[in-house]
Amino acid sequence: MHGQGDTRARPAAALMANFIMPRCGHDKIYKRKQRAARFFRNLRRGEEIAMYQTVHVFYFSPTGGVQRVARALADALTGAPEFFDLSDPDVSVSKADGRTLALFAVPVFAGRVPAPAREAMRRIAGAGAPAVAVAVYGNRAFDDALLELCDLLTEQNFVPVAAGAFIAEHSMLRTVAAGRPDARDIQEIKAFAAAVKEKISGGVCSPVSVPGSRPYCAGKPLPLRPQASDGCVRCGLCARRCPVGAIPPDAPDKTGAACILCMRCVAVCPHQARALPPEGQAAVQAKLGGLTQVRRENQTWL
Repeated sequence: MHGQGDTRARPAAALMANFIMPRCGHDKIYKRKQRAARFFRNLRRGEEIAMYQTVHVFYFSPTGGVQRVARALADALTGAPEFFDLSDPDVSVSKADGRTLALFAVPVFAGRVPAPAREAMRRIAGAGAPAVAVAVYGNRAFDDALLELCDLLTEQNFVPVAAGAFIAEHSMLRTVAAGRPDARDIQEIKAFAAAVKEKISGGVCSPVSVPGSRPYCAGKPLPLRPQASDGCVRCGLCARRCPVGAIPPDAPDKTGAACILCMRCVAVCPHQARALPPEGQAAVQAKLGGLTQVRRENQTWL
């Protein structure tokens, strides 16, 4: 038998009695009924959201933009997300279950999901868990990347219930989408998180439909590789952080053919000794320079 303050197993009528005082005037009774109705709606919503006790965040973020978007979204979804770096070949993830919500965030490379991110995702089993798919791009276009990401999630037995295409500073030309995600972007990310929670709380976990084409675009990157300047001290940090092992540990001033032009080596070099060659910088400026004054808008699908 439960005491008056214990509501765990009491019927709704008993709980409602705590909110309605028959001796009050009609207006007060009406207001108390309204508060009671809100209480039960929030209680049910909280229980449905709480069923996903864990949020696993998988991200591939060579230069940090994707990670910033993923963290803002994850923090808005839950108070204690768990993060997994898909660029780490040794990343270990416990199997998802019905109480796990997954978030996958990847950059767009030439309209596609980067190959290392694809390979990493194929090591992760979804077990039917719902997932949020996020493609982050540098203000040009996301092309088929978001569709490819959702297809990958489905192949791994996740259910992509929501998707977003968000903007971050371009990794090769930092003046394109400079400073993004900015405060306005963060507010839009938070609004998207609220919409995701609303969909889940309503018990709707149907797959989302996103734009894109099959077969996917060819995804041919520019034929460029970052180079080391005379300022290189051969510390080897770039080699250790390269997600595809394109920089020899014993010759970190070199860049091999495996390079995917992710620009991580440029971003992490403590001596700013890595950059695209001058002719490469000129080619990037010619291709993307017109986007410096353009503000692409974030897009979401539920």
